[in-house]
Amino acid sequence: MLRIDVALSDGGSMVNEDAIGHYGDAAWVIDGATGVGPSLLDAPSDAAWFAHTANRLIADALAEDPDRSTIEILRLVMTRCAAALEDAQLRAAGGTHEHPSAAFAMIRRQGDVAEITALADCRVATVDDTGTARLFGTYALDAVEARTLATVKAIREEDPLIDNDALKLRLLPGLSDNRRLKNREGGYWVLGTEPAAADHVWQTTVPLRPGQRFAIASDGFLRLIELFGIVTPADLLTIATPENGAAWLARLRDIESEPDSLLRHVRVKRHDDASLIVCTWDPSR
Repeated sequence: MLRIDVALSDGGSMVNEDAIGHYGDAAWVIDGATGVGPSLLDAPSDAAWFAHTANRLIADALAEDPDRSTIEILRLVMTRCAAALEDAQLRAAGGTHEHPSAAFAMIRRQGDVAEITALADCRVATVDDTGTARLFGTYALDAVEARTLATVKAIREEDPLIDNDALKLRLLPGLSDNRRLKNREGGYWVLGTEPAAADHVWQTTVPLRPGQRFAIASDGFLRLIELFGIVTPADLLTIATPENGAAWLARLRDIESEPDSLLRHVRVKRHDDASLIVCTWDPSR
């Protein structure tokens, strides 16, 4: 069995737009993409609604047919999310770029291998076939977001005291352009309302060994590695208890809160939702 050792999800603001889940020999993290336009739904946020709706639907699809391929599951989930959005929305979207979406990563046992699936910037840490711990996932969205970060850096260097609302207003045209690239060739692929995106997941397998560990994380938790540089993928695999996870989360929040953090570590949001699942393959269970 895939044993869940740590499962945490902490909101970076009033609304947590991440969701985490597991069912049988599968575990996953979903990171809802914060909206860049007017809301479509009567919900705390469209992104939170989508993350939690998709989370429930993934578990439902696994329960209905545990033998379904992951790609088939994601295609079904996105079809059902589109129908649920159609029923719940308060207004018609101006295009699919206004639809809520999410990053996603899953680890799932498939026979004697672990299948890793990713969309956008959620990733999985485990050891590769050389025994080296590394992050597995796709980096297409990072290239798109690099343009936004370059703009943020320039704005903050010009006006270090700019507040978040003013910054977002200046970034909105570029953020909207980026969102129009989702689920398009030449752009990036996400968990959303377009089932065809299931055919573009990033996917690989690694051999399963007794005691092998996996850490699935949203980009908010991955700031410890990818933005702040104080943690390695191997470090994530040593997080064995909820207390260990909480300690690293506290360290993350401390760095985010440092007065000069936004200048030293360029990003749009000071705090981001941070989610982590650490699991172990235990064939004896």
